[in-house]
Amino acid sequence: MVNVVAVVAAVLGLVCFALGARLLKSDLAARRVARSDDPEFVLDPNREDPPDDEIDGDGLERGFMLLVFGGLCLLFAALSL
Repeated sequence: MVNVVAVVAAVLGLVCFALGARLLKSDLAARRVARSDDPEFVLDPNREDPPDDEIDGDGLERGFMLLVFGGLCLLFAALSL
């Protein structure tokens, strides 16, 4: 019989992995769009200035920490079986 703690930890770990990957992907996409020298500048190649939205490192930090927390949850789930 599967331990309830293992199931909850595994689900929580997978959710953290999904959210962390989404945050990292969103942050990298925002950085790519803000660069005017990017060859794949697909939104509006005629504009001179990058958008006024300030890009900070919070999304990158949150995404990384969610990946670490997800890995720890999956490790705990594997150890609790």
